[in-house]
Amino acid sequence: MKTNILKKFCTRDNISKYIRSYTIILATLIIWGVFQFLTKGTFLSIRNVSNLFRQMAVVGVLSIGMTVCLIAGNFDLSVGSVTGFLGAVSAYLITNMGLSPIISVIVAVIVGMVIGFWNGFWIAYQKVPAFIVTLGSSLIFKGGIFIITQGTTIPVREDFYLALGQKYISIPFGYFCVVAGVVLYIIQDLKKRKDMEEVLGQSTPIIHHILKYCLVGMVSFGFVLVMNLYEGIPIAVFIMFILLIILSFMLSKTSFGKRVYAVGGNSRASMMSGINNARISMITFVIMGGIAGLAGVLQTARLAAATPGAASGMELDAIASSVIGGVSLAGGSGKVYYAIVGGLVMASLSNGMSLLNVNSDVQYIVKGLILIIAVWFDVRIRNYEK
Repeated sequence: MKTNILKKFCTRDNISKYIRSYTIILATLIIWGVFQFLTKGTFLSIRNVSNLFRQMAVVGVLSIGMTVCLIAGNFDLSVGSVTGFLGAVSAYLITNMGLSPIISVIVAVIVGMVIGFWNGFWIAYQKVPAFIVTLGSSLIFKGGIFIITQGTTIPVREDFYLALGQKYISIPFGYFCVVAGVVLYIIQDLKKRKDMEEVLGQSTPIIHHILKYCLVGMVSFGFVLVMNLYEGIPIAVFIMFILLIILSFMLSKTSFGKRVYAVGGNSRASMMSGINNARISMITFVIMGGIAGLAGVLQTARLAAATPGAASGMELDAIASSVIGGVSLAGGSGKVYYAIVGGLVMASLSNGMSLLNVNSDVQYIVKGLILIIAVWFDVRIRNYEK
């Protein structure tokens, strides 16, 4: 009996899934331990942990959108420039045109979706390679940043706008959100277990689920407790988690999400099964564009200004975060929430090296090496699955 259970869980697919899932978590803990030792306790101080998550929010938001693109078998090299451009647009609308911050945020997201439509049109319907289209868009909007800013900094002084990148949600509301989130997770998981019993006649022992709920609850409450020991959960991080929940639900629970995985996994087979591959690809780029607009707002709000060099190279951080989080560059596999863990790894490297006063050129070298290792790891896992 035990042998059968062991064989059931020790399949190639399960082993590769566990390796993808737990290696990144272990790597994160190791990185934290090393920086905690090298900085003599500064890295995991309450203040720095809060600052770390606030810094990773922008890259985390972008990595969520990039994950959707990668699962569909595409990628977007323009998101760094588009993020900087849309952040500059929102700052210009507030400072130079006197528009309300709410309208400027909405405009940034809508313009981002239009830019995503532009990229998707050339890639999905005109069959131009994503590398060329998004690289061209990157250059276009990099020039657009200089047109908007005129090579200078555009300061922003609107309190509501700045709160998005600098303020925190209230401590009681933070506890309410984590309780609601854990309860919803338990309800959803129990429903999934019931469906598995009814459809496949299979179920895992309830003790496994109870242990999982305890782990999720401890991690969630621990995170909120640490954040609340400082000033609370940063609003930018809260927005990132809301976006994470929405996209995770969209990819795992809707027909659109299943089609995204199908298109990325085998585009020919998905087309033969009646899926409109071009439309799915188009939608993923529209989603990526809207998310880039939101990221641009968060970046500008955090810095309280739009600068010509804002978000430069951030597309590589977003891609690296997704790949480190286990999203396959070949498409068809990956989870959005692991991309957030990948974003946390990239932010931890930047934060830790900055605390150690490591030069920016060395930081780029380290990040480049991490990206190469992550892609190598992805290739080895895919070869193992075959």
